[in-house]
Amino acid sequence: MRRNTIFLVENNIDYRKEFCDYFKETYEIITASEEEEAMDLYAERNTSIGLILLSNEIREKGQYDILEEIRSFDEIPVIMLMENEEPEPQIMAYRVGADECVSRNTIFPLLKMKIEAIIKRVYGTDHSIREGVLELDLDKRTLKVEEEYIDITIKEFELLSFFMRNKHTIQTRDQIITAVWGISYEGSDRVVDSLVKKLRLKLKDAANYIHTAYGMGYYFELPMKKSA
Repeated sequence: MRRNTIFLVENNIDYRKEFCDYFKETYEIITASEEEEAMDLYAERNTSIGLILLSNEIREKGQYDILEEIRSFDEIPVIMLMENEEPEPQIMAYRVGADECVSRNTIFPLLKMKIEAIIKRVYGTDHSIREGVLELDLDKRTLKVEEEYIDITIKEFELLSFFMRNKHTIQTRDQIITAVWGISYEGSDRVVDSLVKKLRLKLKDAANYIHTAYGMGYYFELPMKKSA
């Protein structure tokens, strides 16, 4: 499941081994040691990765460049592992789009707490997302509309969970394709419109939770309550 998969991009073999040994009981760990390998793996697995830890040990292109490239098409949570606690590199990391900056010397129990806090904030605390009359179970991958279970495909589930996790924010077709089909998808972006149409039909009265931003994309937002 996405929230339980961590992608560690780290060149130091000892750190990778220690990290995997500590976190393997809690998370599925994917690792890469250099920029090209990292981007290839991310292109292949991005729809299943819940969080990225990006080390400054990556030298070929640099962690800021990698993060900037990821941020150009995805809002996945990213923790930057910093060599020291100097403010300037951290300021740069946050400007590029990091969710958190952590010293590489941080003990793993504390790092685990930081990871869990970000995952809970992004994906929910009880493995489900609730908005209005909708409830997505992230473990069972089920959808309930007004307490009634609705048959939903994997792509429809991924699309709705992406919308609900990023509510109020307009998502372009390219961003949606990356989140649902993966960065390596090469087909027409009209596949997004077709999937949105099918999903809206299944949401019934909640279809109006998904709004069209003409010329831009789509966004998820509950309708405003009418005043009495």
